[in-house]
Amino acid sequence: MSILRPVCASLSVVLSFALAAFPQNRTVAITVDDLPYAAADASPSLLPRDNQQVRGVNRRLLSAFRAHHVPVTGFVVQKRVEELGKDAGTGILARWTGTGLDLGNHIYSHPDINNLSVVEIEDEILKGEAIITPLMKQASKTPQFFRFPMNHTGDTQDKHDQIAAFLSQRGYRLATCTVDNSDYLFNDAYLQMLARHDEASVKKLRSDYLAYTSAEIDFYAALNKQALGYEPPQVMLLHDNRLNADVIEQVLKIFEAKGYKFVTLGAAQSDRAYEVPDPFIAKYGKFGPMWGYRWAEERKVKVDGALEPDPPEWILQYGREKAAKTQL
Repeated sequence: MSILRPVCASLSVVLSFALAAFPQNRTVAITVDDLPYAAADASPSLLPRDNQQVRGVNRRLLSAFRAHHVPVTGFVVQKRVEELGKDAGTGILARWTGTGLDLGNHIYSHPDINNLSVVEIEDEILKGEAIITPLMKQASKTPQFFRFPMNHTGDTQDKHDQIAAFLSQRGYRLATCTVDNSDYLFNDAYLQMLARHDEASVKKLRSDYLAYTSAEIDFYAALNKQALGYEPPQVMLLHDNRLNADVIEQVLKIFEAKGYKFVTLGAAQSDRAYEVPDPFIAKYGKFGPMWGYRWAEERKVKVDGALEPDPPEWILQYGREKAAKTQL
């Protein structure tokens, strides 16, 4: 998501990525998308034979969250639960709720809602409740949050408003995200490296991923402070994938080193910044923008998204030359 950014205006902004003194009471809510597993772009579907791998990824994520006392909200794609096998998928999600974590609705099949009608979107939302509602009920909870795939909240004002009203009627709050690190791009390359036993590249990718994550946290902290006049509680967007499972301990330690305390998504979004209704964002590339950009647009604050750091080019290019030769 980070590689496509809005420019609210052409004013240069000086952003410090090495904050000498961190603000007091910094907080962040960690959220994880695409439970039970975020498959790579090359193989978007899950199969029952993936069960062991998916269980291992979730086990490592949950272990780290437990060790660092992180109250995570995981967003479920119901279709992927069914692809994995209902019993297997439900069992994995039950481990999340069984450890006190929350589940949210990430729509049934993870489509881009900009390509769907209002009726189709409403059907996707309802079908997306099939597993999360009974599991949360067993934990004496009710699903509170809904997150749109690709951060697209409707490509027309009418669609945006109708779906927002429908979600409210269903008792949902919109799950925001203020920080992302394009982990899906890194993960796609990472899986290729693991398959080729390219250990040198695996080691370098992990290092570059953590460095990029740190830079993105600092960028968005400065962007959000510029848009609002203070740094609100942050909401970090990660995905349920192999890369994050392998380095989640280090990712959490980055936040801790920057002075952040982990809080629930509900606690983060209780800040006054999140009281502002989500503004309508017209069609915008492959992904909708992070909330700092939305706040800036709503408040007419001039920011330059070109200042946001890009993922390393070598990550984006990994494997493409070989793939191109194979197609010739």
